[in-house]
Amino acid sequence: MDNGPGISLFTDAGSIHLDRQLNIEQEQAEEEEELLDQQRRKAQLADELEGAFDDLNCDDDTLNSLTYQSNFTEEDEDDDDEPRPPAGGIQQHGNHYQQSRLPPPLSSPRTAAAGAAPATTVSQDSIGGSGVRELRLLLEAKTHELENLARTMYEKEHAHEQQVSELRKQLLLEQAEKDRAIMTREQTRELLVKSKTQISDLEDANEKLRSKVSALEDRNVALVAELEQKNTMLQDSLHRYRMLEQNSTQKADRHTDALVKEMEERHGAKVAMMQQQIDNLRSELEDKRQECRRFEARYAELQKSREALLIEKSETVHRLQEQLEDSQRQCGNLLAKSKGQGDFEQERSRMRSRIGVLEAEHSGMRQTIADLTNQLEKTQAELELMDSLVHSGGTPAKERPDVGTATLNGDTIAEDGVKLPHNHLQSGDMTSYAFTHRNLIGSTPNNHQQTAGAKSGPGAAPEVRLARLKNELLVCMTGQKEKRETIQQLETDLKARDRELEQLKKDESEALVQMNQYKEEAFRLSSKCRILEQELEKVVAKQGNGKGDAARTPSGSNNNRRSSYDLRQEALEDRLFTLQQTKLESEEQIEQLQKENERLAERVDKLSAESNSCAELKLELEKQKFLLADAQDECDRLKRLYVEVSGARDEINRELDTLRSQDSAKEIAALHEQIVSLERTLKLTELKSNELAKLLDKEKTSHEALLKQLTTAGGGGDGQGNHRYHTPTRESKNVANTCTKCIDGLAQITKLEIENIKLQSSCTAQLREIGELRVQLDDQQATITELHERLDLKAVRDQELDDLKEKAAQFHEFMRSQQQQRSTSSSSHPQLVDSGTSPVRIASRDQSVGPDELMEHEDETESEQELDSKRRQQMREQEQQVREEMARAFAGQIKQIEQRFRTQFASFESNIASLKQQLNERESELQVRNQEVEVLKCAIVTEREKVGELLRRKDADARSLFDKQQELMGKYKAELANGQRKVQFLENELQEKRDLIQSERQSMEKLMAQIATERATHREREREMIDKCTELEAEYRKSLDLVTDKYQSAKKTALNYKKYAEDKEQHMLKEYDRIKEGYNTALLKVQNRMKEALESKERALREKMAKLEAEYEAKLAVRADPKF
Repeated sequence: MDNGPGISLFTDAGSIHLDRQLNIEQEQAEEEEELLDQQRRKAQLADELEGAFDDLNCDDDTLNSLTYQSNFTEEDEDDDDEPRPPAGGIQQHGNHYQQSRLPPPLSSPRTAAAGAAPATTVSQDSIGGSGVRELRLLLEAKTHELENLARTMYEKEHAHEQQVSELRKQLLLEQAEKDRAIMTREQTRELLVKSKTQISDLEDANEKLRSKVSALEDRNVALVAELEQKNTMLQDSLHRYRMLEQNSTQKADRHTDALVKEMEERHGAKVAMMQQQIDNLRSELEDKRQECRRFEARYAELQKSREALLIEKSETVHRLQEQLEDSQRQCGNLLAKSKGQGDFEQERSRMRSRIGVLEAEHSGMRQTIADLTNQLEKTQAELELMDSLVHSGGTPAKERPDVGTATLNGDTIAEDGVKLPHNHLQSGDMTSYAFTHRNLIGSTPNNHQQTAGAKSGPGAAPEVRLARLKNELLVCMTGQKEKRETIQQLETDLKARDRELEQLKKDESEALVQMNQYKEEAFRLSSKCRILEQELEKVVAKQGNGKGDAARTPSGSNNNRRSSYDLRQEALEDRLFTLQQTKLESEEQIEQLQKENERLAERVDKLSAESNSCAELKLELEKQKFLLADAQDECDRLKRLYVEVSGARDEINRELDTLRSQDSAKEIAALHEQIVSLERTLKLTELKSNELAKLLDKEKTSHEALLKQLTTAGGGGDGQGNHRYHTPTRESKNVANTCTKCIDGLAQITKLEIENIKLQSSCTAQLREIGELRVQLDDQQATITELHERLDLKAVRDQELDDLKEKAAQFHEFMRSQQQQRSTSSSSHPQLVDSGTSPVRIASRDQSVGPDELMEHEDETESEQELDSKRRQQMREQEQQVREEMARAFAGQIKQIEQRFRTQFASFESNIASLKQQLNERESELQVRNQEVEVLKCAIVTEREKVGELLRRKDADARSLFDKQQELMGKYKAELANGQRKVQFLENELQEKRDLIQSERQSMEKLMAQIATERATHREREREMIDKCTELEAEYRKSLDLVTDKYQSAKKTALNYKKYAEDKEQHMLKEYDRIKEGYNTALLKVQNRMKEALESKERALREKMAKLEAEYEAKLAVRADPKF
């Protein structure tokens, strides 16, 4: 039954599982082998049965072939070929001889009759018809018996196979039950192993817990002994400390007073620094507000100028439309008029001369444009050189006064009336550029004098540099003024050219009218020639008729008539000749006129193209004007920003120098004082430590002597009959409980520990305050970065405004291009009207056309003109609507930008207010807080280091800002260069330098006066700051008084804490005894519970094992019973 190896109780589960798999595989292989054997046996039986039946058939065939071959019919062959029953149903129970004697099994009586056919033929021949029936009956009986036997054999075999299959199924079920029993046995064994391992683990855990409990008990005893010893030592040290405390408190008070004074001084310096920073922030805020106001004023001026430009453009459009209508009217009037041949030739010669003059003027204009471009390149090179000098050798001065008074256009006006640009409108705190001592291309004699004077003394260097910068800026502004004048001149020249072009267009229209008139005259002459030719043909026909009549009439009358006809014929021929000559001459004149007309049309096209180019130049000129104004404003703004940044940088550097000098002096003094105080405290602590060491030695010796006496006394008191068990720890405990000195020392130690905890808490609070101050510094730095980011956003907004201006210029260009297209379409319309008088239409007319039709034609033309005027009016209205809509859209966008800027400005002000409030709160907190001595020393040192780091960071930030400003200046320089390249042909030489020297000197005098006034204002500010510092010192003294009061109250609270600690110690001893007793009881309970749990688990496991063994034995007994 079980082919696998033997299994022990302590084998692993994996090995058992592998043996079971091997058993299953072996059983499956055995089953497959049995099935193969059965199939092989069945095949052998089938082969043997087929061989036996073949032998029988062969015997019958031999009999039939020997005796009665002739009586074999086709029907018998068909019957023999019918299917036989399966031979596999008959089992082999005898030898081959018995099988051969059996007749073949027949499935039907038809086959039996076919098999008996040869026998009947034999009997019929020998015996007769009487014995045939008996033989047939016998044969049928035998066949029936054979069939019954075959069926019974087949049924028995089928029943046997069913029994075998049922037995196999039962066998498989038993094997499955066997496998299950094996599985359960293995599982029980595994469970038994696991339970045994768990039991062993639990026993080990119990042993470990017992060992831990014993170790904890031993340690508890040792700790109790150590605690008693420590308590005794603490009481001794506390007693000695009380004796020494009386002298040390006075010295500590003095030391703390000195440290408090130092901290007050340092705090005052910090407060002054913070006040300076607040004042700087306020001044920056005021500067930003002033700048915002300036920008708002500039924006309002720009909006007004934009509205004025829009109005001017609309007026120009209306004016051009009116001029176009006037020109169309003049064309109509010229069409109505007619001129002679001589007038046309004179007009043509006059137009040719005018065209030549215009070409000469055009060439002159091109030459002037080339000169302008050269001069512009020169000025551009000078400006680039100035910028390079500003960036390379420029050092920002401290102050920069205002120059002149502000005009509506953002410029300043000096006393002599010369306009200065808007970049001179600067506040008092702004600084200026400084140039190196080099001679520029556009320098003046005043510059050379100032540079020479600058070398005389170092104090006048910034003033001389400022003067040079002013001179150069004034020179640039004069150049811009000259360029504006040249632009105005060019505009006047362009207007004159436009007038000439309009005149040429009028002359061209007149010439076209004259050409049409000449064509009409030629057509009339040709029609007259045709009429005369027709009359001549009629005369010739009549002359032929007259010859026929002449044959009938007499000869005299014939001669007279011939003479009269000859005369007429000659006159007609002469007239025809003259008409042909005039026709040829008129055709030649018409061809010449057409050629001249084509030439004039080409000239007109050229002139119209030039006029379009002039219009484009006008548009470009206006665009460049706007771009130049914007570039100037941007340049001024960048200069202001650069001046502000450089001034702020100088102020920061000065403040850093002053702070470093002050901090270094204060730090040296403070370090000296700290060194002296630390040396004193060291000496005092050494003396105290020596005294305490001596006292401790004395107390130890006395305590040991007392312990010895007590032990000896306890040993003498106990007799031999007294069986008491006293350990040295118990004795020391009793001594400690009786010793009042130890108790006092323990109380003193607890008091010291409480004071130490207080000091630690105050130290953590001070560290927290330092962290908060660091966070505040970081917040302030973040606000500074936010301000810089807002400045960048402001630059982005300016860029958006520039983009909007460019879009407006593009829109104006689009509108102008539409106007030009409409003007070209309107100019093509009169040509269509003129074509009504062309010879093509007149050719279709007859000479007999009356004045009524001409009037109708004129009415039609007038109606068409009215429709055109209506269309133009509609187009004008549409243009006006589009312009208004665009103006509204631009106004909405500008308002949105203004709203954004105002909201951001409001948020900026709220942030500044919150920062001020936070600063005030932090100052009050700093005044209220109680700062301890040693912690403050460390905090001050760390704060100094951090302040140095912050100053370095500020220096780095200022440098980065300066680099960013330089990058922005480079970008704007590139933009300015691009704008100046576009306006190359519209600028002129710098000519009026000498006239501006007087105005420059006067402006410099004004600047000096303003500098003096600003110095006076700065002195007044310094006095105000000194007054504020005195007020702050008084407030700080008041805060010191408050601090001393709080210190006294803190001392009182310390004494209260001492009393509380003494009471708490007694309470802690009682709690210790109570916890110890509870711990012992809990240990006993836990041990009892563990024992009960182990016993219950062991019982459950034993019951399970008994059940599993009983089930296993029952299954084995069931399998041992025989089933077959």
